[in-house]
Amino acid sequence: MKENILMDLGLSKNESKIYLSLLEQGISTATQVAEKSGIHRVNVYDSLNKLKEKDLVGEINISNKKCYQASPPETLKNIIKEKEMQLNKILPQLALFQQMNQKKIDVQVYTGYDFIRKIMLKFLNMKEDIYVMDAPKFILERVGKEFQEAIHKRRISQKQTMWHLYSKEAIDRVKILNTYPHTEAKCLEQEHSNYVTTFLCGDESVIVIHDETQNKKTCTSIRIKNNGLAKTYKNHFEILWKRSKKPE
Repeated sequence: MKENILMDLGLSKNESKIYLSLLEQGISTATQVAEKSGIHRVNVYDSLNKLKEKDLVGEINISNKKCYQASPPETLKNIIKEKEMQLNKILPQLALFQQMNQKKIDVQVYTGYDFIRKIMLKFLNMKEDIYVMDAPKFILERVGKEFQEAIHKRRISQKQTMWHLYSKEAIDRVKILNTYPHTEAKCLEQEHSNYVTTFLCGDESVIVIHDETQNKKTCTSIRIKNNGLAKTYKNHFEILWKRSKKPE
């Protein structure tokens, strides 16, 4: 029963047996684990290494002997949280597949940062909240600092709120944005950008794929006009927003 539940969480049969064995007998050598679990010693080492990668087993030295200790069972919840985070990342894409099958979607593809400037101007005319998700530090330079400041000035004057989620490397930019009226900004957990930024406003979703290879410094933007998809992305944004923090 316990072994099957662990396997449902993604552990292999050997990993499940070894983890349960360590919980029952406490700190053990690989030989003791092999004897207790009935698994060949060579396979025990392989499974112990995988359990260490999952933070479910710790390695300690006692009297110059390498020993292993099971992490607290509460650690298993981290596996569920990680799977949930991975699922949340692909939910908008899955929703897009569903929407495309249900009805026609207005989709266009553009190259270069000039389109980002054009879509931001359009967002201003829509006068709805603007959301920016996974923005990299370099986006200010690519779009143009003066242009962005002009956008913020006009947006603030018409009391249009803009929500930003930046990578941690852009913490200084986030601090500046939080001094602006009608502006909210937080840092995502990851240290660096994944080079895919999402802009949202009304029923418009714009997915921007940044290309920084070989000094190209360009991007490809996919503009999708669909209310259902935009709502899905906004829900995803709200999940990330709750898990992110404002820098002090």
